[in-house]
Amino acid sequence: MALIYYERFDCDEQGWNRQVGAHVFHKASHPAIREKAIFMCGVSQAWGQCEIERIDSSFHVLVFCLSGQGELFEGETRWPFNAGQMAFQPARGQRGYRRTGDQPLHIAWLLLSNDIRWAHLVQPHCYVKDSDAGWHIHDAISLYQREAQLHNDGQRYTLVMQALEMLSLQLQRAVGSSEMRLGWPQQLHALFSEVAKAPAQDWSVETLARQLQITTAHLHRLCLTHLGQAPGQQVFNLRMQHARQLLGQGLSVGEVASAVGYQEVASFSRRFRQHFGVSPSKIKT
Repeated sequence: MALIYYERFDCDEQGWNRQVGAHVFHKASHPAIREKAIFMCGVSQAWGQCEIERIDSSFHVLVFCLSGQGELFEGETRWPFNAGQMAFQPARGQRGYRRTGDQPLHIAWLLLSNDIRWAHLVQPHCYVKDSDAGWHIHDAISLYQREAQLHNDGQRYTLVMQALEMLSLQLQRAVGSSEMRLGWPQQLHALFSEVAKAPAQDWSVETLARQLQITTAHLHRLCLTHLGQAPGQQVFNLRMQHARQLLGQGLSVGEVASAVGYQEVASFSRRFRQHFGVSPSKIKT
């Protein structure tokens, strides 16, 4: 995860904070947290001044409020939050949060990687919603942080991996996951329906992945899971099916080659013959 961003902390010494992160310089440190698409997490209580602002950060901020009051801010817009609520601050932009009111602000917080797993949470701006998961997340983070610290201190037997898994499961229960919310089979069906409608367009794997706002590796895994083949093979099959239909309608081999995205007739004919076991001219006649 890139660390080139601006971060401003305006916090006094009144309060406490326990955290665990992916980098070796974090206190505590546990690099395996990256596997769960989390960069850092912690539990905190602020009694005095507490204001944190970031510009162009590469991670999302998720806060569960346990007691006290606070607010997210973005420009002149404010989103107040209270106990029993979660507050979400998307990556990038210039955004932050602060303590408000007279009571200590007690929170559990996570910096989430800008990963497809959290795509269903992302909106253009900050937002706040009710959540009853705050204490579950707090306790999971607290245990994970303590086990990670024991691991850093050289303890031979810790439960750090089990604690990380528990945190991951609690977080998934609290906010869900993209796989649960987006309906990948339906998303893939819609995507490749667009390919079938315009087979001559550039449908590289990179282009397909951008359509779903995921990585090429993730698209490859999804296609193998739900379609039984790689995305490039799915595009090729759709092009060949369309080509056969056009040939049956009487179009020339050259016209069909162009209609399904081939610049060279010879290349199209070779791929068609490999796929169907017969040359396109035979289909035409």
